[in-house]
Order: sequence, then C-alpha cells, then structure tokens
Amino acid sequence: MTRYRIAREVFSLPSEQGHLVYAPLLQTSVVVNDAALNLLSDIAAERAVPHDVRTREVLDLLEELELIGKANGRRRAGGATPAPSGAVASCEHRGHDLGAAVKPTAVTLFLTTACNLRCVYCYASGGERPRYLAPEVAFDAIDLVVANAVERGETEVRVTFHGGGEPTLAAESLRRCVDHARRRCEQHSVEFRTGTATNGVMSDDIREYLAETMTSVMVSIDGPPEVQNHLRPRADGGPSSAAVERTLERLSQSEVTLGVRLTCTADALDHAAETVRHLVSAYRLKTIHLEPLFVCGRSLGSDLRAPSAARFVEVFRAGRRIADRHGVELAYSGARQSSLACSFCQVSSPSFNVTTEGDVTACYEVTGRDDPRAETFVYGSHDPARRSFVFDQARVAALRRLTVHDAPRCARCFAKYHCAGDCPSKRLYAGADDAVIARCEINRRLTLDQLEEVIRCQTTSAAAI
Repeated sequence: MTRYRIAREVFSLPSEQGHLVYAPLLQTSVVVNDAALNLLSDIAAERAVPHDVRTREVLDLLEELELIGKANGRRRAGGATPAPSGAVASCEHRGHDLGAAVKPTAVTLFLTTACNLRCVYCYASGGERPRYLAPEVAFDAIDLVVANAVERGETEVRVTFHGGGEPTLAAESLRRCVDHARRRCEQHSVEFRTGTATNGVMSDDIREYLAETMTSVMVSIDGPPEVQNHLRPRADGGPSSAAVERTLERLSQSEVTLGVRLTCTADALDHAAETVRHLVSAYRLKTIHLEPLFVCGRSLGSDLRAPSAARFVEVFRAGRRIADRHGVELAYSGARQSSLACSFCQVSSPSFNVTTEGDVTACYEVTGRDDPRAETFVYGSHDPARRSFVFDQARVAALRRLTVHDAPRCARCFAKYHCAGDCPSKRLYAGADDAVIARCEINRRLTLDQLEEVIRCQTTSAAAI
C-alpha cells in the first residue's frame, strides 16, 4: 500500500474562496474543497486514506503540486520535504557563517540627531540632544564600503542618510559625504547610489540639491494639514505641512525615486485613505508606506494610541485600491507575500549604520548607546587610530541568529517567511507585547489578502486560456 507524507510547512487558511492550502517554502497556493482538505489532514495525521478512483486523482494532483510525497520508497528530488529556496535556504543553512568577517558594501550615515520638527511620536526624541557625525568618521565608513565592494567584485556602492534627526540639517556634511563617495567610486569604477530619509522641511537650495543629486528619497508626511501640523509640528510649534508639500512637488519633477511614509495613529487613521488619494494624484511616487504607530520614544506617556489591527487593515485595503488605480505601490512592512526571507530587514546581515558618536548599529531605530537595545544592536565602533571600524564578533554572531527562527511564536504561522519574524527592534522593545501581537494580526490578514490576490489572478488567467 502506498503511503504519503505531507510536505514541510503546509497551512490551511480560511479564505473567501474556500479552503486555501499554502506551502510557503514551495511558493504554492491552491484552493481545495472539503474532501481534498480532509485527505491532507488524514495524511498529516498518518491515517489510512481511501483507494477509490476519485481519491487517486486528488492524490496525483497533490503530488504533482508537491504538497505530498510518497512516504515509502526513494524520495524524488523536490518531493515531500523539499529544500527551501533562495533567501530561506541561505538562512536555514547559514550556521557556519556566524563568525564570518563583516564586509559591508553599503552604509547608512546618521549625520545628526538635531531636528527642525518635534514629531509627537518620534522614536528617537529627535532634536532634544543635538549631536553631529564627525566628517572623518563618515569618510572612513565610505572608504570601507568602497574597498569592500572592490574586494568582493561588487558593481555598486550605496551611501544613504538617516538617523535620529533630520539629515538635511547637516547639509554641508551631507554634501561632502556625497562628493567623497562619488570620487571614491569613480576611482574604482564602481556605481554610486545615494538616498536619504527626510521630514521634508528644508530650504529651497537643499530641496534643489536633493532633486539633482539623490537616487532615492523617502519623505514622511502623515496627512492633511490639520493632521500633519498636529503630529509633526516644527520645533517652534509652527506648521510643517506646506513645506513638505513643496518638497514633494519639487522631487516629483526630478528623476529621484520618490517614496512617502505615513505613520497612522488611531485618530489620524481616518484620514489615511484620502491622504493616499491626494498623494498619488498630486505627485510622481513609486511607493507609499503606511505603518501603524508603535508607541515608543516621545509618544510614551502621551495620549497617542496605535490603531486597532482590524481598523488598520480596513483602511489599508481602501488605500491600496486607490493606489493601485494610479500604479503606485501601497506597502506595509510586515506583509510581503511576493518574497521569502528569514530576516525582516538587514539587521541579521548585519547592516552597517554609523551613529553620530561613531558607533555601528544594525538597526535604524537604535541610534545611540543610551537605548536599552544597544546591547543587542550596537556591534562596533570607529577606531580613530586605524581610521577604520572594529566589530564585536560575538555580537555579530548574535545578530546573525536574529531571524524568524529565533522567534518561537512564529513557528506555526503561515506568514513567517514573509514578515520574517517582523521588526526585531520592536520585538525586543520592553513592554511592547500587545503592540507586537497587534502587528502579527495585521501581518497575517494582509499577507492572506495578497495570497488571495495571487489565486484570483491565477483563476483569471486560467479562464482566459
């Protein structure tokens, strides 16, 4: 008698179309009826299965889809327990790389913690303790990534600007870094790309500089003037909305790859869909990132609340329909069904981000050693004597383990290779359990939306054929 085993990590999900069976490592999704689902359940429980003709047809189809394989006899390649592909494979088999040398070919420079806004929810409390990155430290970081790119045979170096403040307030340093990086890349025939995150409030000459120089720019804006000016006021309490709109207008006229980020509080969420409509109608955008508020930093102790998971999903769906009609991607960081990954971001690589104090952090949100999470994410520092950087290899190894496999709560979740365990800095934020649970609910609902869209497209294509 032929016996079968279920493929590794197959999930049955509720769907508007019936029973959706999903195998993320196989990148296979299929809608099945009750009989097929019961058959899969019997195989998973190692129960005997019927031998009638109809059952045989279903077994053949499930085996063709590689959702099941023969449990006896030789296992064919790609059978019931296939090796994961791509990013998942590299993650599952990377144990021997934990001690590998850090050789980054991209760097993010945190030029300053100074800020001309006082966003009421700022994770870094930007502007309260202004510090600036020393130019020689920035140049050494650039030299390091260019040298690594040449050594590794890479064709591109990326230098970006971010941090716990507004990068354009260190405009002279930004210009010098861009000029230095461009010269170094030209010397070694390596392509240079640069970008920045910004609050959008800047002088006309800086706005022009970004439009003419940057490869990509991400601008934060949270809604119409009454929302933007309340959540993201200037340091003196004045409004910021008009200045941000001017920046978006100028960048839309350039060759910059332009994105926007909206952070949604519970109260501001009602405006999000209309804000998406305004942005996609008024500006040439590639992406809009819609993210729920994560209460931390300056928002602690305030009356700000994160939106409920259900309400955020509802508004995101409405916004996505609007964005789709304009050919703009509406993205949420925890729902990425089209890709497989073991790491939510580049933390476990680890990414090479240099703080104003010359420390190396793997996380954009951990901008200094005063953050309790620095013990996890800060893994190196600048050595002025050597004009280079030294890395704590034990912390590097720990960061490389910081994947979805390091999150036991993810073990039985169908979305785990898409959210990849979600943001590790949020997972490790003290007292954030409820917020993390809410994000998990959003991740699952929106990933399921994307899966159902794949099924609808497949069904439409089949009907057309």
